[in-house]
Amino acid sequence: MKLTLGLHTGHESSSALFNGTELVAAVSDERITRIKNDGGKLMNHAIDTVLKISQTRRDDITALAMLYTFYPDEYFLRESIFKEIERSISRVRHNKSGFNRPQMLLSNFLERLYKRGKSFEKHFRGNLFLKKEGFNNTSSLAFYDHHDTHALGAAFFSGFNNCAVITMDGVGDWGIHHTSGIFANGSYTRQYVSNQQGASAGMFYGHITQLLGYKPMRHEGKIVGLAAMGTYENLYDDFNKAFQLSDSGNTLSSIFSGEDAERQRINYLKEVSDGHSREDISATTQQILEDVVLQLIKNYLKETGLRKLALNGGVFANVKLNQRIAMLPELDDIFIFPAMSDTGNSVGAALLDLYAHDNTALQNNKPLKNVYLGPEFSNSEIQHTLEEYKLPISCLSEDELVDKTANAIHQGKIIGWFQGRMEFGPRALGNRSMLARPTDKEINDWLNQRLDRSEFMPFAPSVLAEYADDIFIGIEKARYAAEFMTVTFDVKEEWQNKIKAVVHVDGTARPQLVRADRNPRYHKLISVYHSLSGIPLVLNTSFNAHEEPIVCAPKEAIDAFVENRIDCLAIGNFWLEHTDK
Repeated sequence: MKLTLGLHTGHESSSALFNGTELVAAVSDERITRIKNDGGKLMNHAIDTVLKISQTRRDDITALAMLYTFYPDEYFLRESIFKEIERSISRVRHNKSGFNRPQMLLSNFLERLYKRGKSFEKHFRGNLFLKKEGFNNTSSLAFYDHHDTHALGAAFFSGFNNCAVITMDGVGDWGIHHTSGIFANGSYTRQYVSNQQGASAGMFYGHITQLLGYKPMRHEGKIVGLAAMGTYENLYDDFNKAFQLSDSGNTLSSIFSGEDAERQRINYLKEVSDGHSREDISATTQQILEDVVLQLIKNYLKETGLRKLALNGGVFANVKLNQRIAMLPELDDIFIFPAMSDTGNSVGAALLDLYAHDNTALQNNKPLKNVYLGPEFSNSEIQHTLEEYKLPISCLSEDELVDKTANAIHQGKIIGWFQGRMEFGPRALGNRSMLARPTDKEINDWLNQRLDRSEFMPFAPSVLAEYADDIFIGIEKARYAAEFMTVTFDVKEEWQNKIKAVVHVDGTARPQLVRADRNPRYHKLISVYHSLSGIPLVLNTSFNAHEEPIVCAPKEAIDAFVENRIDCLAIGNFWLEHTDK
């Protein structure tokens, strides 16, 4: 069977391993190194982790699928243009204040290379790379386009045989920040691209994030939360100049252009925002994003006649945008790839490589079952770590553990829930989660305080899938997507007061639908809590403190318990509880 390793280096680096078309492991480097959004160079941590998970060696790998990102200098043939880009990237890596990240420079670099009749591939010393990195010299090695990797990840794992595919982010290769295309019978065709500088949706939202004092490409979720607290009428026309549809209606545009367009745009947004509240600025940004993106999608659906849609790219981390897309009458079904940021591109690269070697390989695609693709730890491994801390622990059966956890949640305690394989992507989906009862609105403030967070969105509910229609409106068109917590829904009025801690001020929530056949232990836990409380959901937030990656290994979860960030810890079959709480 063909073993394909997808590799994304640079910002949000990751590795993904396929056995044929089966995705067997996928891990972000940040989860191993404990450095948020780690990358910028070739990282071996995720590679080693996915190989360990699958009990595979480097010289077993059949093919390496890579992106045009960053690799050690020794793997390139030296030319003046390479030295020039290296100097620019080095300067940017030491500049923490702005948007001129290495990906933007690399995009420009690729264009300049090809204009000179040269190619990235011909300058990459592939044989040396394979030898020094420990891979078999018979392994194939190929590079793939940033937005194509986004597109294939969403299209293949949507389970749709025919669908429209939209990608949208800050910037990818060749300056592209949006694509529209079609996936049909295992083949993807790109039709439209947006590459005008100063027109990127991801950069537009990121500029506002930065202007409001948050970290761009990291804290955009805070803007989504603030948006529900403001109004957009006063700023709408000014902001619309900075982000709009082109005359064709198929690509993105703005009043800015040229090499300095993004800098012009951020200065303009700063000027027109002066004197307005952060809530109104956020509301306007969100409204403009939704209106422009929805119209682009509606135009494309009308042109193609397709009624299923797959989405990928960092812009579609915006769950409120995804809700409005799902509500479009032109659509029957929607899917958002769960690892929608660049960290998911290792998956798309591997799929592109499979297709490159066999153009029938991606036919008969099936929906992604889950994203529990990271490492797991046996009870003996967990016990060994616990013994180092000399903490009083209990080893329980599964039923005992579930009962104890459900009762603790019902009593108002915060639980660290560490089970099975770690999730891939930005969401904790019941294997590396912090859990609490969803009935107390005040929990948002004091839990944020304990985790050193400043969130404006409420924490999310993990809901028994069989009760979703009773609680949420419009679930039918995004039921599968909601398994991965990628869409918000309106909460039915009769439920809003019952589950205050997971409902936003606009009456929406971002649920994870939990199925018994996907995560049986987590489903059992919520079921027991349901029997105690009459509520078929629990509050779920990611198991991490502010600015830290989600926990991966037992030590990180135990540290959170020792630091009193949680009241109890259910780790494997072991139970820890602060007795003074």
